[in-house]
Amino acid sequence: MTENIKYWYLRNHKLFEMLNDLEVKDLCIISNYKNAQKDEIINFSDTDVQRLYIVKEGIVKICYQDDEGKEIITEILQDHDIFGCIHFSNTSLKSQRYEYAKALSKNTSLCSFEINRFKEVLEKNPCLMLKYTSFIGEKLISFQQKYSDIVFKDVETRLINFFREYALKHGKERIDGSTEISMLLTHQEIAEYIASSRQSVTSAINKLEEEGKILCKSRKVMIIPMINSLFL
Repeated sequence: MTENIKYWYLRNHKLFEMLNDLEVKDLCIISNYKNAQKDEIINFSDTDVQRLYIVKEGIVKICYQDDEGKEIITEILQDHDIFGCIHFSNTSLKSQRYEYAKALSKNTSLCSFEINRFKEVLEKNPCLMLKYTSFIGEKLISFQQKYSDIVFKDVETRLINFFREYALKHGKERIDGSTEISMLLTHQEIAEYIASSRQSVTSAINKLEEEGKILCKSRKVMIIPMINSLFL
């Protein structure tokens, strides 16, 4: 990847929009880029060099395995989202839950920074530090909402919330006002994300389709006629 492409990607990222040209060029020097194929795993919680990742292009899921070896999905991320070592704690990652990212789209491109070098950049730029803190705050609110749904809402409501969130982030508006989404997750993966079973998710999807709230155009393409109907 050329330095010019690196520059314009970072220049146009909302996290770095307040930086001047020289500061963006300094970021380019410490940035690293990686392309990942579908289902490729990106380890970030069990490595000697801790890194902060930004999704440049594509969709990835963040996962961990529970005590029974079952994969649990905690996040679904798209362009410009961040993951990896997002904190600056000195606590050893070896003692924490092992998490990893897995590419869902065919072509996924990631930008990353070694966390110690990125921390140095933040320390030199208080405005960037505040913006980064805001990014982390938004992630925490998202986590809080998700786990609140798991505790207090039924499977159908959690599934509707998932489709609404997925459509708003990944969907494309059609001429007739409906929203088309390329569903890269299987029913099993959706179940893992909303803490349910594949059978319950399939039954709930069939019910939503019967009610006309979603239309399964094909195995991987879904149409939501009126996205407002998914707001409860």
